[in-house]
Amino acid sequence: MAPELWPIWLILYLIGSIPFAIISSKLMNLPDPRTYGSNNPGATNVLRSGNKTAAFLTLLGDSLKGFIPIMLIMSIVESDVSMITNIAVSYFSSFFILLGHMFPIFLKFKGGKGVATSFGILFALDPRIGFSLLAIWLLVFIIFRVSATSALAAFFLLPFFVAFFLGDNFITILAVTNSLFIYLKHISSFAKLKN
Repeated sequence: MAPELWPIWLILYLIGSIPFAIISSKLMNLPDPRTYGSNNPGATNVLRSGNKTAAFLTLLGDSLKGFIPIMLIMSIVESDVSMITNIAVSYFSSFFILLGHMFPIFLKFKGGKGVATSFGILFALDPRIGFSLLAIWLLVFIIFRVSATSALAAFFLLPFFVAFFLGDNFITILAVTNSLFIYLKHISSFAKLKN
């Protein structure tokens, strides 16, 4: 990738680092979500506080910080390259948002699991993939009533949806990487909840 993209990637990382779980909790005078439940600064853990508004604001903020920057990147790149190349460049760039969310500089590199942010990114890249993932998430949640199980099921299928809708090997590899990030972040959360 071109060196001139590094400033953009740094900005994306900083955007990803914005801790909406902490911000919404402070606005609602709630405890720091890193001090209870899974200790994860994400919407699901904020919901454990019992405040649905704070959880919704966290979900919205984490989703939009993935959606809006990628929509902007895609609109800027659109006229210069093919749609597949645009998606590939934008998806690769989105990993800096994910890294910021999962390892935020503002929280000593201890961040969220990246589910909501990934959903925002994927809806921006291709709504067909976003809606397919959301359908799986909802179906699994209706059956098991566990958000983590729903996320793991949805992101297990992500590479298959990407391959089906886009048929590009590089983008599919990015989807596999995206799913691995989600799975690795969930392992530590499961361990904390068991203890």
